[in-house]
Amino acid sequence: MRFRALAEEITRFFGEEGTLSLRLPRHEFRPEQLTMAHAVAEAANGKKILMLEAGTGVGKSLAYLVPLILKAVAEEKRVFVATGTKTLQHQLMEKELPFLKRHLGVDFNFALCLGAENYLCERRLAAVPTTGQEELFADLAEVANIRTWAEGSRGGLRSEIEFPVSNATWHQVCRVSELCAGQDCGRGGECFYQKARRRQTYAQVLVANHHLLFANLMADWEYLPECQILVIDEAHTLDSTASDCLGIEFSYRALRRVFEGLRGKDGKGCLVGSLIELPIEQRLGLLDRVRFAEQRFLETLIWLHDKVLEGEPRVAVSRETAALGLEHFIEPLSEVVAGLKQILKRIEREETRVECEGYVQRLQRTLAEAKQVAEMPEDAPWLLWCEELAQRGRGLAETSASTAFHATPIEPAEILKEKLYPRFESTILVSATLSTGGDFRFVADRLGTHGAETLSLPSPFDTKNNLMVYLPAHVPEPARFEEYTAEVNREVIELVQAASGGTFVLCTSYKVLNALHDLFRNSVPCEEYGARKRFERHRKSSRLLVMRQGDASRERMLEAFRSAGRAVLFGAATFWQGVDVPGRDLEMVIITRLPFQSPDDPVLEAKIRLCRERGGDPFNDIQVPHAVMQFRQGLGRLIRSKSDRGVVAILDSRVNTKGYGRAFLNALPECRQTDKLEEAREFLRGVWSDK
Repeated sequence: MRFRALAEEITRFFGEEGTLSLRLPRHEFRPEQLTMAHAVAEAANGKKILMLEAGTGVGKSLAYLVPLILKAVAEEKRVFVATGTKTLQHQLMEKELPFLKRHLGVDFNFALCLGAENYLCERRLAAVPTTGQEELFADLAEVANIRTWAEGSRGGLRSEIEFPVSNATWHQVCRVSELCAGQDCGRGGECFYQKARRRQTYAQVLVANHHLLFANLMADWEYLPECQILVIDEAHTLDSTASDCLGIEFSYRALRRVFEGLRGKDGKGCLVGSLIELPIEQRLGLLDRVRFAEQRFLETLIWLHDKVLEGEPRVAVSRETAALGLEHFIEPLSEVVAGLKQILKRIEREETRVECEGYVQRLQRTLAEAKQVAEMPEDAPWLLWCEELAQRGRGLAETSASTAFHATPIEPAEILKEKLYPRFESTILVSATLSTGGDFRFVADRLGTHGAETLSLPSPFDTKNNLMVYLPAHVPEPARFEEYTAEVNREVIELVQAASGGTFVLCTSYKVLNALHDLFRNSVPCEEYGARKRFERHRKSSRLLVMRQGDASRERMLEAFRSAGRAVLFGAATFWQGVDVPGRDLEMVIITRLPFQSPDDPVLEAKIRLCRERGGDPFNDIQVPHAVMQFRQGLGRLIRSKSDRGVVAILDSRVNTKGYGRAFLNALPECRQTDKLEEAREFLRGVWSDK
């Protein structure tokens, strides 16, 4: 499609008298949205990488979808949209894309892409007995409920289930890539997963998350149809997700299902025990090898827990220590793989052979990863570390289940630059926060996008009149924990009592979160989230609904928060971003502490060490820019529409007393600022008085 024709179509849709204004009720023309759409079209047409920062209210989803759909339909291309949160994924699938299908004027299809384990496997479900062998299956009653549900399910997705299903039960009936028979399955390609794959084949727009993007990257795009244009929304989180997904983990949680599937319990109801083609002596011998390999794997985790972690939550591990631990189980695990390969040709039943092949593939991948890490050179840009996952148990399996060993790439930017971006003709990276003071270099370093086109578009909202930022100078520094939490609690009480709507209290650690929640709850008449059965609006009530992250899922807590009308939610990392509560339900955001990363994070320590070795300044080159971006995400929770008004309170005096505080102050949008509590209270009292 010629660029001029594409630009004209974009203007007809987004212009002041365009389709969007005519078709979307109460829509107001936003020049920033039109500018963004043209920039996306130019980048896609020129096969470029574009880093695009779009402030809240620009309408970024439509701004990148419209030009890319028009181009994809005209040129028979496919667009892959990777989001950072389920919230945005659902918004695209349930709101933006259906709207465009009705009003864009071109015929296109779109499909949601999820990981394999989100789908029910009807073959595995049928293999679960209706009675007996209860010791091998998590909950046969849950399985029976799944059977009934599956008869009427259209998508076979776990997210569609409206009754409780434990992870243990779901993992026994869901699709597992290594155990899939593909076209040889009795379903003949008509299972839930294969139907979803066909929908994806005929779609011009695929919507997935960052994790699935990297899973496909590591599998050489095996799971999804090939795409030509990549959109990475919420791109500010991409490098941390890349480190997680491109890294390696050794833990019992990762291999438990493999071992249990092979050995079962007491040799019954398991793969090895079902191999009736083999003499009993051979089956027993293979069972012994499986148990021995599992024992050695667990011993490695126990050793890491007792001799390396030594009570610490996270510890970096040397190359020598890692090799010593991994080599402990490599040989016995190799013998299990060799034994399974030897018997594969003798297995007559197709279903059993597929299952056996799946276990072989999974164990081979574990062996390859173990050898890769054990043989890794000292100067490789990878961090080796282990962490405590849970409370230490008493038995071997319980203790090992609490430990995980990781190999994490310190600089995923190099992998992204070499393996991700070249797979696509063009890549659009979008977020509300991609720069620090208009400078994209920090994010470009993290994402490997130096040389990319950049564009920053401000929010169209009137923050000058609708936002006040309260910056008290008297709050003690966070290092003086008791004094700090006591004074922050007093400030929170004063501010909440002046507000007529909801409040987010954003914390940077669970220690601070729990301390402030308990202090507030003991100081103010309030109603606990767990005690409430129904969530009816009660703005005039003197009793606040008080919630704490962890009391329920984020979605349930947000539903309760909106329904209450007047509530206080104490949240940590998950509430700093990806949360949308427009209107009066949220009229104040309290930032209790500048969001610097935890100093005991081993990945951060490794990045700091590498930066220092290269002659850089880790604090100003890494820690401050990262904290400023997270700070901007927290600020962005408040003003979500043109009519929104409210107060952001920053209760960390370092923003005024430290030299680096200027970087945070420069990140504030144009707004009213005050260091006087009474002015903040007065602004809150008048927030909705003229509405």
